[in-house]
Amino acid sequence: MSDAVSLLEGLGLVGTALRRHSSSGISSTARSLQKDSAFCLFLGLSTLGFFHRTSSESLSLKKLRSQLALQGNPLPRAASKNHKATSSRQKKIDSQQFWKELQWLLGVAAPTATSKGGQLMAAQFVLLVMRTMITVRCTKLNTYFLTRAISKASWSDWTKWVYSFTGWMAASTVVNSGLRYMESVIALELRQKLTERAHRKYLLNNAFYRLAVLRHGNLGTVDQRIVSDIDAFSREAASLYGHSFKPILEFFLSLHEASKELGMGRPIALFASQFFIGATLRGLTPSLGKMVALEQELEGNFRSGHSRLIASAEEVAFLKGSEAERALLDESLHRLIGTQRWHALKRIRKSIVDNITKFQGLLIGGCFVHVPFLARKSAEAAERISDFRATEELMLRCGSAFSEIMLLGKSLDELAGYTSRIVEMFRALETPPPARDAASLALATRTANEAKTKDAIVITNLTVHQPSPDGTEPRVLITGLNLTVPKGRHVIVTGPNGCGKTSLFRVLAGLWLPVEGAVAVPAGKRMLWLPQSSYLVTGTLRDQVTYPDRPTSSRSTDEKIADCLEKVGLKKLCKPSSDDALGLGVRHHDWNDVLSGGEKQRVSFARLLYHKPEYAILDEATAAINPEEESKLYEMVLGVGTTVFSIAHRLELRKFHTTELHVVGDGSGTFKLSELRNTLDWM
Repeated sequence: MSDAVSLLEGLGLVGTALRRHSSSGISSTARSLQKDSAFCLFLGLSTLGFFHRTSSESLSLKKLRSQLALQGNPLPRAASKNHKATSSRQKKIDSQQFWKELQWLLGVAAPTATSKGGQLMAAQFVLLVMRTMITVRCTKLNTYFLTRAISKASWSDWTKWVYSFTGWMAASTVVNSGLRYMESVIALELRQKLTERAHRKYLLNNAFYRLAVLRHGNLGTVDQRIVSDIDAFSREAASLYGHSFKPILEFFLSLHEASKELGMGRPIALFASQFFIGATLRGLTPSLGKMVALEQELEGNFRSGHSRLIASAEEVAFLKGSEAERALLDESLHRLIGTQRWHALKRIRKSIVDNITKFQGLLIGGCFVHVPFLARKSAEAAERISDFRATEELMLRCGSAFSEIMLLGKSLDELAGYTSRIVEMFRALETPPPARDAASLALATRTANEAKTKDAIVITNLTVHQPSPDGTEPRVLITGLNLTVPKGRHVIVTGPNGCGKTSLFRVLAGLWLPVEGAVAVPAGKRMLWLPQSSYLVTGTLRDQVTYPDRPTSSRSTDEKIADCLEKVGLKKLCKPSSDDALGLGVRHHDWNDVLSGGEKQRVSFARLLYHKPEYAILDEATAAINPEEESKLYEMVLGVGTTVFSIAHRLELRKFHTTELHVVGDGSGTFKLSELRNTLDWM
């Protein structure tokens, strides 16, 4: 009750003072401005410059938006409050959902208190408590001793201040350095754990193919989320932990100390008013979470354009497409920069609200603190000044901490943007392909058992359509195919381009799900695929041949690899040295830039000869090799007992096969199976 009465009396004193002395305050401020013409000049210039720049930028962006809209490629408006977003990434971020998602992501990095992530967070917690205690307790002592020393000209009090400040400085140096280090390590731990989990899920059961090619989850640029978004999230989350807990703890400790001079009612009234004002002002600010999510998506599109250019550099150079590619890249850049410029204008509102929140807190807080000491007439001047300075410092820290707490929404909003994108990615990675109905599942099980019994590739009543991620009508490729390929039955698949030959192999590999029917292939590593575009891994010449295995280098293994390279005519790639007699350790930045098309396909055959699989799926694997050498390669493959399932356009290759599957390719899904009579005997 006494606190409430004191507060009301203080408000009355403030009102009386403002009524009596407002005119002198205004005139004093005006005289100060008249005496400082340089300040007035730069104040006017900076204000005019700011408003001119923002207004011209707004008009420029509106003009750009209109031009792009006429071209059918408008700037996205997902960050606008009035825009009805259609993408899940553009919906308003739900706070309850955000905390659940954030908790889940942090749980990946720190699943238990004893894990490395949990230990790091516990260590940072201890350092945060220590820094806050140092700040609050030593601030009061230092301010008190220094003010007394100056007001009383006391060397004794000044000496106390020197020792107090020295101890505070030493302790703060150690604690602050430790906090900065712990924040960096926590960010790295978060990034490592989340990225490793993303890698596991991304490369499990060909999820990368579903997301990148079949557009499962409609995520756009997954690489942007794994490489950039996780990094940004980790830094934001690690920073937020320290910058949120510290002000909260500092607020309560400072409030406790300040209440000894001011009572508890006055500070509570102060911060209640600040909370109300801050909540009202926050309603005027845009959503940063949606801005961050949209900007990251456009960043991914821009990066993807450059990656595509690098991957197709030779083709673009042959076609002299530099200008066309530059236009595409500039268009992507303009969409990104235009959106960021638009968001920069919107962030002005956020900045204005943040600054009003900060400075009005200092003004109102000052009024609450000053009044009790202005009303304290009886106290000794030195004592009153010392108590005031100590209390003022505590309340300033308390108010600063409260402002930081109020402004945490900005950091949380940005963090929410990254969180939603990362969780959306993990959700898509961990969502299995569409489940098949009971009849299809039973057929697939029966087919798998048959394949296991016959030790063969078994295709049962197979129907294949071209997948349609954009929802258009799928194209019929093959309908009702039944085929069993035991060891020794070499099948060649023929037909016009686009008829579904490679699509059949994608179903065999499990990349596509059949519309109807089932396929079953030998388990384990008994099959090896040789695509027309040979895949070359980052690494040594040895790695190219042993891929996907990564065996320990040994003399016998290296001799086997060298023999395979020699058989396919690539011995010239080996560059022996004193520590690498067979020359298999040679490494290039990108093997695709070093080898010709035919040499790349020879590497694939060296890989096949090294692994000696029971079955080899050859998708025009010799298209870049001349016919004479092509025949030698087939002879070697069949000579080691490998059964081939080939796609080929050259009729000469029929002699290496026992069965021909001809796909008509007229959109009806029809095909023709025939036995080949002039097959060579390779047994």
